[in-house]
Amino acid sequence: MRRSLARGAGAIAAALLIAGTASGPTQAADRHRQPFHISANFAATVAVDPDALTCGGFDVTAQGTATGKPIGEGGTWQDTEKACTLTYPGHYDINGTAIVGAADGDRITLDYHLTAPLTNGTTVYPSGTFTIKGGTGEYAHATGDGKMSAVVNLLDTAHVSATLKGSIS
Repeated sequence: MRRSLARGAGAIAAALLIAGTASGPTQAADRHRQPFHISANFAATVAVDPDALTCGGFDVTAQGTATGKPIGEGGTWQDTEKACTLTYPGHYDINGTAIVGAADGDRITLDYHLTAPLTNGTTVYPSGTFTIKGGTGEYAHATGDGKMSAVVNLLDTAHVSATLKGSIS
């Protein structure tokens, strides 16, 4: 009888261990995923990209401010990007890298890909996705992704805004 109870308890313990192992990492990963919601305002410097045969667009660098989760208030924004007009006919095809800095100096690095229709108007609304690639300090091993959108007045590149919504772990 004791052996039977011991075997039964052992089988239950093994089943719980297996079930716990199967759901444990997923639950742990879910607990570590945090909202990533950044609003950035920055000035962009635009130069004609020298690759007129395959890009036909612009090289852009930008600096400004950022705020939101997880960096809090008083953050910074820096980016470099290439906005081509020949790779996706009728659209801006934008690939860039941004560094979002927290007030304490820790930084998050991300890559993004956006598109926007070419327009005769003065305002462009690029949108697409971003992928977090790590950073420094608290964010040294950060990963995550989400959606990004921007508003660019082509006549006033000193006042560009972007919004990023997703998750970080």
